[in-house]
Amino acid sequence: MKIEEAALDVAAVRPTEFGAIEVLADVCQQRRTTAARMLSALDGRSRLRRREWLGDVLRDIASGTCSVLEHGYLVRVERAHGLPVPRRQPPTKSEQGLIYRDVDHGDFDLYIELDGRLFHDTAGQRDKDLDRDLDSAADGRRTVRLGWGQVFDRPCRTAGRVGRLLQQRGWIGTPRGCGPECTLSANEPVGTTRLTR
Repeated sequence: MKIEEAALDVAAVRPTEFGAIEVLADVCQQRRTTAARMLSALDGRSRLRRREWLGDVLRDIASGTCSVLEHGYLVRVERAHGLPVPRRQPPTKSEQGLIYRDVDHGDFDLYIELDGRLFHDTAGQRDKDLDRDLDSAADGRRTVRLGWGQVFDRPCRTAGRVGRLLQQRGWIGTPRGCGPECTLSANEPVGTTRLTR
């Protein structure tokens, strides 16, 4: 059985969406296959459980969401609240070599790094993250680091604050509520501060 077929079968039967996203993101991040190859395999699987949803997740992975946390940010914070679409995982040269930024709002000089425990849990990894943030600041760019709580526990509040940061850096849009239960406006005033660029 090909790796693409096996990964799709496992993802389709995972009991949670998080588990399914994890399977698909991990197999691609480990470079055992690509999202494009998995989408091709999915095309031939007309009866696979959650087929349409799995295709949506694979397209998001192909655009640069490399983990459950990154996918959660895309869906729950950015897309749900109408924040501007950034570049994902663009390669950037630095003193540390080639690095990849999770979310790059280049027009607004803002990076958003999504720090799960897997790659940010040791003192050495944390030190590298801090060096990257210092390099960004020296280049006039701001880095904001978000974790599980901001993305999954408080996505509306996070969207309001990210929206405000983007507005301060020149974005003329306004985050929108994600639904009737959205707490965006209750948690964070937006639209009051803009810096001229």
